Amino acid sequence: MKLMLLLLALLSVQLPSRDSEPTVTLPSNHATITPDYGGKYVQLKNPPAIVNLPKTPPKLLPSGLPWYVDVVNFGPGTVTLQAGTQFSVRLQPKDSVRVVASNSIYRIAH
Repeated sequence: MKLMLLLLALLSVQLPSRDSEPTVTLPSNHATITPDYGGKYVQLKNPPAIVNLPKTPPKLLPSGLPWYVDVVNFGPGTVTLQAGTQFSVRLQPKDSVRVVASNSIYRIAH
């Protein structure tokens, strides 16, 4: 039992946390995630049906990492996250996704 508690404690220390990632809420009257949201946890609360990513995928974050956003849809409805015709993903309420800019395209990171 003590070993199990020790293992759980070690695992919880090593799991990534959103505490280090700034959180922003996209205003409900905005339909665009702008490049300055890169590296952030973006909350969608009562979003429009379509939310756009920057038309041109941003290159790098100031840290040197590829540009990304973690997006969560708090509902109440489904939202489509898109970048023109090259990228689209539907998020049901409570769904989340990490979108990464890779070269000149967007992709979902797993």
